[in-house]
Amino acid sequence: MPRPNAHHLCTPVFALVVMLTTTSVIARPRDERGDHGRRPPHQHGQDEDAPTNVLLESAGAIALPGRGLSLSWSPDGRRIAVGGHFRDKVTRLRYDTRVADVAARVLIKSFACHYFWAVSNAWIDSPDYGPLLADGGGYHAVKVWNPNGRGSTTCRPGQFLPADGALKQLGQIDGWITSLAFSPDRRWLAGASRDRTVRVWQAAPGRNAWQVVALWYDAGAGNFFSVDWSPDGRALVTGDRKGRVEVWDFDPDVERWSDATVEAFAHVSYDHQASWFQQEPALVTRTPRWSDAGHRMIWNARWSPDGTRVAASGADGTVSVYDAASGKVLVREQPGPSAFQGLAWHPGGRLLAAGGADTRIYLFDADSGVRVDTLTGHDDAVTAVAWSPDGTTLASTAGGPLIMLALVDVSAGPDQAVRLWRWR
Repeated sequence: MPRPNAHHLCTPVFALVVMLTTTSVIARPRDERGDHGRRPPHQHGQDEDAPTNVLLESAGAIALPGRGLSLSWSPDGRRIAVGGHFRDKVTRLRYDTRVADVAARVLIKSFACHYFWAVSNAWIDSPDYGPLLADGGGYHAVKVWNPNGRGSTTCRPGQFLPADGALKQLGQIDGWITSLAFSPDRRWLAGASRDRTVRVWQAAPGRNAWQVVALWYDAGAGNFFSVDWSPDGRALVTGDRKGRVEVWDFDPDVERWSDATVEAFAHVSYDHQASWFQQEPALVTRTPRWSDAGHRMIWNARWSPDGTRVAASGADGTVSVYDAASGKVLVREQPGPSAFQGLAWHPGGRLLAAGGADTRIYLFDADSGVRVDTLTGHDDAVTAVAWSPDGTTLASTAGGPLIMLALVDVSAGPDQAVRLWRWR
């Protein structure tokens, strides 16, 4: 089957699949459905007879030396970066971002050696620096690498060697970096953190290169878990621990801090930042365009490719689609008792893939909320999903919960792989 676009998703084959799969309602206005439009969850038994692997089929797997927790494709679709909780067989201390050759289905290098899990990454081709791969996690820093570098050949905790491909370390962050996103023009890097902040670094040359040029702090967030840029680069969507999905208007060309503020903040250590936030409320406080609290903990909030909608999912097993301008709930679907750890829009803008804690991947028609396929084959919670740039392949990894104290020192898991899925 060819890769889908708006035309392909209207074919009789697709319509037949929609009729065969379990269906969900098209969302009605929130005041007609109560509880923020949320439907009661399906009983688990209702899903057991649903057709699986109808539109997509397994296209192989890439073995990992531990639990995969984050994914990002190279812009040309030939490689994929996977971050996670990996432990080297010799050193027993490695927490890396690994890079795989997709066609060969093998890991070709790693960027080491983090002090702790790598749970977020983002990959771009910068017009100024060339290829960039940023990763973050429990190390309380973001590391920016040249993905074409040789990779790490040794492992000393915290190492960051230019010979390996290390470019820039963005430190002094008082919390895990749970999500990373480069802006569409590739000049800015946004990061969500468990220290209740969203940071924006300048990822372009100039006086403030690789400095924090804007930040907002929201104590009510609990932790920020997800951040994503709008396609026009003038807004971000976030998801947080309190279950809120929020869109923030922010034009970095206009609203970034002054050079003096950027320099002042660069000298504030992580252990003094909380007091700095209290002293500078005007600099770190923003009001979102809209906010929806119709969920529990939000692991992922993602902008649609055309910029008209945002989608979100999290710990309550609910997938929501919103009008990006107003925050109106367009679709809210709860297919079962499973939490959703991963979420990704297809590049064509019609399909959403959601990775479930029940080991399955759910594919939804984002216009109606209809579930069009359920992919089976993983053996653990599906932590991350990512479509290839051309939309022909879905990658997924099932390393278990993204952040869980019970797994804080556990690198082995029942599903140590990146799995690939292609259209039938």
